[in-house]
Amino acid sequence: MAPIRGSTVGIVGGSVAGCAAAIALGRLGCDVHVFERSSGALRDRGSGIVIPLALRDELIRERYLPAGYASCETTGRWWIVADGSPSGRRAWHQPGSWAMNNWGVLWRAPRTAVPDERYHDGTTLETFTADAGGATVVFADGSTRSFDVLIGADGYRSLIRAQLWAQSRPHFAGYILWRGNYPEARLVERAVIERGDRERSGYTVCFDGGYGLIYMIPNFDDRTDPGHRRVNWGVYTPQPPGLDVAEPTSIPPGAVSPALYRHLDDLLTAAFPPEFQALIRASPIAEVSIQPIYDQVVDAYVAGRVLLIGDAGTVARPHTRRGATKALQDALCLERLGREHDEWTGLLAAYDAERTAAGVKEVELSRRVGRDQVERTPPWAAMTTADFDAWTKATLSGERPYFYGDTDDG
Repeated sequence: MAPIRGSTVGIVGGSVAGCAAAIALGRLGCDVHVFERSSGALRDRGSGIVIPLALRDELIRERYLPAGYASCETTGRWWIVADGSPSGRRAWHQPGSWAMNNWGVLWRAPRTAVPDERYHDGTTLETFTADAGGATVVFADGSTRSFDVLIGADGYRSLIRAQLWAQSRPHFAGYILWRGNYPEARLVERAVIERGDRERSGYTVCFDGGYGLIYMIPNFDDRTDPGHRRVNWGVYTPQPPGLDVAEPTSIPPGAVSPALYRHLDDLLTAAFPPEFQALIRASPIAEVSIQPIYDQVVDAYVAGRVLLIGDAGTVARPHTRRGATKALQDALCLERLGREHDEWTGLLAAYDAERTAAGVKEVELSRRVGRDQVERTPPWAAMTTADFDAWTKATLSGERPYFYGDTDDG
């Protein structure tokens, strides 16, 4: 019987998932160390992250996020269809209560809660071995560390998951997500943003073969007042010709070629109302990134004394808005189960059962949403409000996730 309190835990990956796990296990009395390749890349990541208000408030109550944590709250989003006018036709207003987050600000909160002496930056995993008594990690510099428990929090390209479940391979969905964000102060024409502010809504722009998203997020200095936020956008499109992303990869800002960017620029001209074109083109090519869309399921979240958290476990397509959400819920689950069990055997078995099932369910939902919003888009321009309601219910197949109006993050 291996008690939780007093055990040593190594966490590979110092992103949101890794830091949240460190908080949870530190509270359970574990001796925790986090190992991250490069926190500099995390600090400057300003992508938009959506979290249900209920979960955000729970994270504040449970002290994973500070009181007064900065986010931009919305109460819905408008679905827009191009109709030849500058702003397009507002086809449907989808209700829902969400907190829009800056990824860098979100990461900073749990990172601050991990003592610097327990956060080892610039440390890259090479391999590991594990048995019934624990795990030994080998780093790229040749050094080794042994732990009672090892946690893989190393993201969607997890080396730990790949070593545990070599038969589980990422599945490329066949389409990509163009992403960008920039300071709101850059905007000259603000009509779209001001309409969204008045109605506390973001936007989804629909077109044949995909859709775009635009919403506001806090700035890196936590400012959320108009004029001082960041504009966050993303556009789902089919895979451009010549882009090979069958193996998990991404194209960071500064690496998108002019020839590749033309695919996005041509799409904006053909399918987006002019006001929304201008919002997206306010990101110069050097600030635009490409996220190919993958999903992946695993047989289990636990193998012996090794467990997975966040996108190191199952990987869902981002349509369900639950990448960081899932990681934070995994951490909350760890802490809750650690208070229900005194030893690792019971905790790991309960965590495995709960989070593996939740991960598989999330992947299945994200595939349905991707199918109906990108792979087989409906005739957006002909749809009425009633059509949107019926189409959404068919896609969700009886589920009520928070990004379609359910504020219960359960």
